[in-house]
This record gives sequence, structure tokens and C-alpha cells, in this order.
Amino acid sequence: MNRFKIYLIIAVVTTIAFPSIAQEKPWSLRQCIDTAIARNITLKQGQLTSNVNKVNLKQAKDNLYPNLNITDAPSLNFGKTETTSGTYVAQNTTTNSFALVSDFTLFDGFQYQYSVKQSSYVYQAGVQNVEKMKNDLTLNILAGYLQLIASYAQVDIAVSQLSSDSILTDRMSKLVSAGILPELNLYQMQSQTAADKFSKVNAETQLTLAKVNLMQLMDVPVLADFNVERPEITDNSLAVTLVTSTDIDKNAEGFLPEIKGAELNFNASEMAINVAKSLYMPRLILSGAVRTSGSTLGYQSYYQPGTIGYLQGNPADPVIGLTGYSTTNNSYSNLWNQSSNYFNEAIGLTLSIPLFNSFQARNSTAIARINSQSAKLNEEAVKLQLRQTIELAYAQLLAAAAQYAAAKEALATEMLTYNNIEKKFEIGLTNATDYLVEKSNLLKANQTIIQTKYNYLFKSKLIDFYLGKPITM
Repeated sequence: MNRFKIYLIIAVVTTIAFPSIAQEKPWSLRQCIDTAIARNITLKQGQLTSNVNKVNLKQAKDNLYPNLNITDAPSLNFGKTETTSGTYVAQNTTTNSFALVSDFTLFDGFQYQYSVKQSSYVYQAGVQNVEKMKNDLTLNILAGYLQLIASYAQVDIAVSQLSSDSILTDRMSKLVSAGILPELNLYQMQSQTAADKFSKVNAETQLTLAKVNLMQLMDVPVLADFNVERPEITDNSLAVTLVTSTDIDKNAEGFLPEIKGAELNFNASEMAINVAKSLYMPRLILSGAVRTSGSTLGYQSYYQPGTIGYLQGNPADPVIGLTGYSTTNNSYSNLWNQSSNYFNEAIGLTLSIPLFNSFQARNSTAIARINSQSAKLNEEAVKLQLRQTIELAYAQLLAAAAQYAAAKEALATEMLTYNNIEKKFEIGLTNATDYLVEKSNLLKANQTIIQTKYNYLFKSKLIDFYLGKPITM
């Protein structure tokens, strides 16, 4: 009973911890995409980098506030110590100073303000980079998903081919036994069946590899019972867009995160120039402090120079030495009282005008300008790459549409040819060789229609993505 409870708890915990993996029904495209986004390690690292940028932005804003510090500096002094009266005595003393200090920058050439804007742009660019990673992952999942569906269809064709082979072989065996067809026809049919079995094994192997590829893209362990939904794909869902590649590019530039990210990085580099130029500007700092201190010298006994006698009793010839002296003022009886007596406040302004700082301002500004030029070139490169990618995808879409149309026409023609020769073969007007050739041609036509259909579907979904349409099946 206890073991049963343990197994039950483990099963429940596993199901709760991995809800997207522990499922029996086929996976939808949306589930595959969501799982990949939730589990992808590279994407998580990008999100952590974005979180760091967010903290940096907060720190840049917090730098606008004044600082406030408490200092407490106790010390133990040995040897001679200066007294409050200005004399020195040989005595060990303990001192302590306490201060509450605050500084507030009134003007720094707007360096803090520019830093806030720069950090804001960097943070926003990081967010856009994470979105780009999500988009890339989504397109990879879409490609893997469609490849898997196409592999299912290839297996279906192979299974159907073997079923047809079995029926035909049985019929041919009877005709050979009856002496209507030569035995060679049966051998040819059996050879074709063996070849079709090999094709079925290849199709099943490709299906397994397609499943593994999709599961690895999702970062989930390989599951033996993994399957995906197979939505019906009609020709109505396959249509060449009437929008030109130029219009698609203009539309994509308006919302794709890589374009926004490149623009934000350029804006951040422009702010970096202003930050560097602020080093040329004077700085004005308001500071204030509250201080106090105390020392054991205020209440401990010590010795000071004084007359300790007279030479030969002559008052005109005093003998000088160290005489004992002890404080009698109660206000110095302890450190707390001393802290109250020595309490003081201070407020002041500090103006710093840079005259020469080893050319740091000039060189920092020059480097910032170079970085800005680099960021601008990167922005132009990203836009160029997007335009070229869309132009290629658009050309591939047109080619895929033409290939699919040609494949449909070829299949229709091959079906007529096959049906004609099949009827002739059944009544003995053609030989098995010609029949099997046409049967093989029909198989190739069916395989080609699947390849061109799903290739066309992927290209059309890719263009839909650049048009801002959601990825659905």
C-alpha cells in the first residue's frame, strides 16, 4: 500500500512538473512553439541579459538621487597626544569620530540624464533581441512541423503502395496458375513489391528522424509516442500573395524586432556621445555633513610640565618637571557627553571645472562617435539583410507555386496514363513491365506532389510572417 502511494505521488508530480510533455494526444503547432519558447536555453540566456539591462536602467535612474553615508572611525592612539589646551602628553588614548555625510550633484553636464536615456535604449534593444530569438525559433519549429507532416504523408503513400502490390500480386498469381500470364510477370511483381517494402522502410526512417528533429528543436526528450496534428491542407490555403516583395519589406520593417533593435542600438550610441561630451562640462556638487567626536583624553589623568621644586631652595631657580593633572569638568566625563559637546553641521558647494584631464573627454567622445557610426552601419546591414531575405523568400514562393501547379498537372496526366494501362494489363493487352513502369511513375508523381505542396505551404507561411500574420495551421 505504501509503495502504491509513492508511485502515485511520483506520477502526479511528474505530470504537474512536465504538463507539456506528459500528453497522449497529438501536439498542435501552437503547443510545439510554446514548448520550444518555454524550454530553449539560448532564449533564457537572452532573457537574463535583458534583465541585467533592466537593472542597469534602474541604477542609471537611481544615480539621480543624492547619496547618504554614515562613517564611524574609532581609533587607539599610542605615544604623545595633543591635549585640548595645545600641549602634548605621553599617554595612550581612545578616540572616535562619527559623521553623517550626503552629496548631491546639481550639475554634471547632464551626464546622468544622458546615461538614463542610453540605458533605456540598451534595455529596449535587448527586449527586441529576445523577440527576434522567439521569431527565429518559431520559424524553425514551423519548418520542422511541416517536414514531419510531409513525412507522415510519404509513409501513407508507401503503405498504400504495398497494399496495392499485395492485391495485384494475388491476382497475378491466379492468372499465372491459370496459364493466362507467363510466370515472369509474377516474378516482376514480387520484385516490385520488395522494392516498395524498402521504400516504406525509408519513409518510416525519415518520419522517425523528422520526429527527433522537431523534439530536439523543442528541447524535449525524445518520446516514443510523439505525434503531431495533421491538419487538412487544401489548395484554398495555398495562394500566391498579390503584394510585391518591396511592399512586404516595407511592412516588415515596421514591426520586426531586429529592425527596432538595430534602431535602438543606434540611438543608444548617440546618447553615448552626449555622455562623453559631458566630460567637458563643469560639475557642481552640493554636500552636507553632521559630525561629532570624542576622546578619552577628556577625562583621563595625564602629566604636564610644571614646577616641581627650587634649586637650593631659591624661588628664583625653579626646577621644571612633569606634574600630575586630572580633568574635573563633568561634561567630559564620558564619550557620549563629548559627542554632544563637539556636535557640528556643515554645508557647502564644490565647483569643478575641467581644464585638462589627459584628453579623456576628447578621446572618449571620438570613440563614442566611431561606435555610433558602426551602429548606423549595423542598422543599415540589418535592413539590407531583411530586404534580401524577403526578396529570396518571395522568389522561392513564386517558384514553389509554379512547381506545385506543374506537379498537380503531372499527377493528373499520370493518373490517366496509369488507369489506361491498368485496364489493358487486366485483359492482357500489355505486359507487366510496362504496367510496373507506369505504376512506379505514379508513385513518383504522388511523392513529388507531397514535396512541392508542403514546400509551397512553408514558403507561403514565411511570407505571411513577414506580413505580420500569425503562424497558424
